[in-house]
Amino acid sequence: MKTSDLTRIAILSAVCILTRLYLNIIPNVKILSDVILILAIEKNLKESLFVNAVTMVTTSFVLGFGIWVLFQVVDFFILAVFNYAIFNVFKLKKTLITKTIAVSVSGFLYGLIITLMECMTVMGMNVFIARYMTSIPFDINHMIGNAVIYIFLIYKLEDYITGKKKIMN
Repeated sequence: MKTSDLTRIAILSAVCILTRLYLNIIPNVKILSDVILILAIEKNLKESLFVNAVTMVTTSFVLGFGIWVLFQVVDFFILAVFNYAIFNVFKLKKTLITKTIAVSVSGFLYGLIITLMECMTVMGMNVFIARYMTSIPFDINHMIGNAVIYIFLIYKLEDYITGKKKIMN
C-alpha cells in the first residue's frame, strides 16, 4: 500500500472519528457509514475495512469498549462486502441513484444485523422481535441520514475519498 493511500485512510479515519464523537445530536447519523460503503462500492474494500476498524476501535477509547464494538466492526464488514459484491461482482451500474439506495438500505440493514448479533450472542432470540421493533426508528434515522449525507456531501467529495483525485500533488 502506498503512502498516499495510508495517508488518505488516516485522514478519512480521523474525520469519521471526529464526526462520530462530536456530531451525535441526531442518533445514528454519521458520515462513517457513507465513507465505508462508498469505499467498498468503488473497489476499495480493503481501505473500507481499515477505516471501519480504526474508527470503531479508536472511538471506543472514548465511548467505551464492549462486545458491541465487535458487533459494529463485523456489521460494517458485512455491509461493505455486500455492497462491494453488488457493484463490483454483479456489476450494478454506479449512479447517484443506485449508490444512494445502497447506502440508505445499508443504513437500515445495519440495525437489523446488529440486533441479530446481539440476540444470537447475548440476549437470546426470544427477545429479537421486541428488540428489533424498538430499533426501527433509529434504523430509519440511519437510512435517511445516509441518503442525505451521501447526496449533499459524500457524492461531491467521492473522487477524493476514493483516491481518484488527489488533494495535493
